[in-house]
Amino acid sequence: MESMWGDVFEETAAGAKNMDLSWMIPFWASFTDCVIELDAQHIITNVRRKTDSISALAGLTGKSFSAIAAEKDMDLVANNLQKIKTAAVPYLRFQFLLSTGRYYRWTLIPFYEKGVYSGCHGVAVDVTEQTIKETTLNWQRAVMEDGRDFVRIFDLDMRVLYTSPGAYKMTGYDSSSDMPSSEHIYTPEHYQNVYGNGLETIRKQGFWIARGELFRSDGTLIPIEHTMFSIRNDQGDVILLASVIRDITVFIEHEKKLEESRLAAEAANVAKSDFLSRMSHEIRTPMNAIIGMTNIGLNATDTERKDYCFSRVDNAAKHLLNLINDILDMSKIEADKLELSYSEFDFEKALKNISSIASIRAEEKQISFKVKLDSDIPAFIICDEMRLSQVITNLLTNAMKFTPESGTVTLNIKKTSETEDEITLRFEVVDTGIGISKEQQDRLFTSFNQADASISQKYGGTGLGLAISKRIVEIMGGEIYVNSELGRGAAFIFTIRVKKAEGKTKAQQHEKTRQKNLRVLEADDDGDDGDYFKNASEIMSDAANDFAKPQYDFGGHTILVAEDIDINREIMSAILEKTGICVEYAENGKKAVSMFRESSGRYDLILMDINMPEMDGFEATRQIRALDFAEAKSIPIIAMTANVFKEDIEKCISSGMNDHTGKPVDAAELLNKINQYLE
Repeated sequence: MESMWGDVFEETAAGAKNMDLSWMIPFWASFTDCVIELDAQHIITNVRRKTDSISALAGLTGKSFSAIAAEKDMDLVANNLQKIKTAAVPYLRFQFLLSTGRYYRWTLIPFYEKGVYSGCHGVAVDVTEQTIKETTLNWQRAVMEDGRDFVRIFDLDMRVLYTSPGAYKMTGYDSSSDMPSSEHIYTPEHYQNVYGNGLETIRKQGFWIARGELFRSDGTLIPIEHTMFSIRNDQGDVILLASVIRDITVFIEHEKKLEESRLAAEAANVAKSDFLSRMSHEIRTPMNAIIGMTNIGLNATDTERKDYCFSRVDNAAKHLLNLINDILDMSKIEADKLELSYSEFDFEKALKNISSIASIRAEEKQISFKVKLDSDIPAFIICDEMRLSQVITNLLTNAMKFTPESGTVTLNIKKTSETEDEITLRFEVVDTGIGISKEQQDRLFTSFNQADASISQKYGGTGLGLAISKRIVEIMGGEIYVNSELGRGAAFIFTIRVKKAEGKTKAQQHEKTRQKNLRVLEADDDGDDGDYFKNASEIMSDAANDFAKPQYDFGGHTILVAEDIDINREIMSAILEKTGICVEYAENGKKAVSMFRESSGRYDLILMDINMPEMDGFEATRQIRALDFAEAKSIPIIAMTANVFKEDIEKCISSGMNDHTGKPVDAAELLNKINQYLE
């Protein structure tokens, strides 16, 4: 003992023997887990430890005392060692976490030799469980003291022993006064639930949870989740009851939104299911016409009968193509990828083209169709002509669909405002049809919806047109809405912003011609200057002149058509056979490159399909452009593909092509493009 504890002060009572030091060994063994010695540099020189502490305290000798601590406590240990070395304290007691993961409380006593600090004796006690309990209790205390939950502790007679600060925060009562009783805080329904079912459940199961409401100090109600449970001692006896109340206002609101979202999703699924059912009908109807009329035409013996069948097949095919375009547009809208392509165009001519198509339907249904255009609208504007025409056509088609015979459909276009660069146009499609109820109007512009499910059964349609139109108008900086009453017709109104055309000279020349025409056009019933109406027969007469098919003579020219589908090659031959042009075909891109390379100077133009086996049209175009002779760089290459979105066209141009035409092939458009490049 002397070597460990140094000089020992000993005092013995008169008549007694000197102190028996042997008893100290079991004493220290009973109340410590480790006895340790450190030298003056605080290197561990001797360790004596209990058997059950070996794993936590193994391998200590020869190490610096600071090094046995976990990293977070190394500075704490170093500071205490410096203190015991320099401050001449009789002992130091502190605890830290060892790198082995156990907490120990250390008592270090300095010892000196001839007045010089020589190291420390020390004992250690494992306090891991105690530390964890204290940490947990501190955390729980912090949760109760600093949290916003309403926490109460009751004795077994339901007397309140503790109320958390969060209770006052939740209820709004003054924390310096007593909290009102449960009877005054809970609603009557919740009070009965707590002191009835709640206490009974706790007695049986030890735990109870329910939702309810409580009153704040200002009388307002808040929704709560109320948890109660029993607290037991080490012997398992219930000694206290705990109550934890949580304000679930935010949770309830979130739950409500989730339920609304769920209902909306279910409604959307129902709408899409209805849409798919309608779509099946809409697709099968023209397909039935195409297949049926094709069979009739094949079996017909007279030319007139065949021509009739082919005309019906043509109408059905165009209807099916419009349907496919609507589906593709809707998919782009759903993916937020619908983009516009702005260019300068003749607005009045575009309007005439739209009206000529609408007038056909008007004459079929014996509907009066009129167009009214303000004279102060410029002849040329900058906008997406195709998308604007799509919106107007959608609205006119709907108007005529729901307008009975002898009814009237009118298209009015006005300029509502103007800036230096832009014009706001207002379009109004008015009909005398069946009208739309207020309830039905709320669903009009929703994807996959129609105003009434019975409409598709009676009038047909997919319910996509108005949703597509709404998105197009919004991208154009405008809005679309409807004014209608059931049985009194409808007025669909939309506005868009268009840019003024930069081609002033061209516009001015057109304006002179236009003003001349206006003088001979019929004024409206109000006699307003500069306005005009046209009926269907007048529009059809104008259209006959505008749409007279030009006759092309491409004799002396040879073109290469890269197309892998037999029937598509037949269609191309039929379109081009009367032009006098020589056509050669390649079944894939690889063959097209080979034919062009081996016949330098032979071809004047290439029509290039995109999706082909062995080599697609993009790669074929790149390889042709890379050939080392002049014609490879200059020959016009026109993409001919069913990929018709803006990004598809841009991809064709970036691969080296000059132009693009879509499939199904529009014969007039194709011939016009060929003519432009051959000229």
